[in-house]
Amino acid sequence: DGMSNLVANLPTVIAAGMLDRLTQMGQSVKDARVTTGPEGGSDAAGSGEPADAGGADAADLAADPDTRTMDQLRADILGDLVLGGAPVVDPTYGTDRAGGLSAIRARVQVAVTAETLMGRDENPAEAVGAGLVDADTVRQLAGQVSEWDRLFIDPVTRTPVEIDTYRPTASMKKLLMARDQHCRFPGCRRAALRCELDHTIDYALSGHTHIFNLAHLCQRHHSMKQFTKWEVRQVGGGVLEWTSPLGRVYREDVPIPAVCFTIDTTDPPPDATRGGPPPDEPPPF
Repeated sequence: DGMSNLVANLPTVIAAGMLDRLTQMGQSVKDARVTTGPEGGSDAAGSGEPADAGGADAADLAADPDTRTMDQLRADILGDLVLGGAPVVDPTYGTDRAGGLSAIRARVQVAVTAETLMGRDENPAEAVGAGLVDADTVRQLAGQVSEWDRLFIDPVTRTPVEIDTYRPTASMKKLLMARDQHCRFPGCRRAALRCELDHTIDYALSGHTHIFNLAHLCQRHHSMKQFTKWEVRQVGGGVLEWTSPLGRVYREDVPIPAVCFTIDTTDPPPDATRGGPPPDEPPPF
């Protein structure tokens, strides 16, 4: 039914105090509901005449009156406090963490089929690790997020085979930074740490977020690729081919690491033992 129970084992005094506060808050909401009245106005102090609450607000209250029970009010208030509140004592306040505990926001991963998202069916979605969510709620959530990750499912086994997301994963970022080292425009040596990861084929034009379609570009050359007639394509192995507006092609190979480690496979000298000092000399310590 799209509902779940959230249970916590707490000291009796804490639990009783929480229930009391939630009850007081719920009662205050019910009292405000009675004071406001069905017309959305409130009694003016000392005059006995209803105050004007505004036409739009009054119409909204009359059309959708608050009929929640005390249990429903307590549950809604508890959800608001947990999702939007902060602990009274924050041990992270003043540390390097930005904002402390109050800056932490809840995250929920929801998996939904494209057909349900477009309204072609009413099948429930899945809140990963929690349970099922009704289709109407998921479609409402879809209108509040800026991006979705596409999940390609095997039609036989129903298991994910590929994820198409706009933002590369942390492991992809590390690999690309080690591979590119600097901006991949020919001649530019701005460090990759101060560059942007660019989709060689734009994500909006069906370019995938994969190693073979990503490369570091500084802000200047990123803008140049996007707004001028310079073109770039990846030919495999991290090699980029740039084409100038005049048609000249410039090949940008993968940078060679400045530091590398090799294994010496040559035979040791006849008077030396591999891995130790010569036999006729005393040990160094």
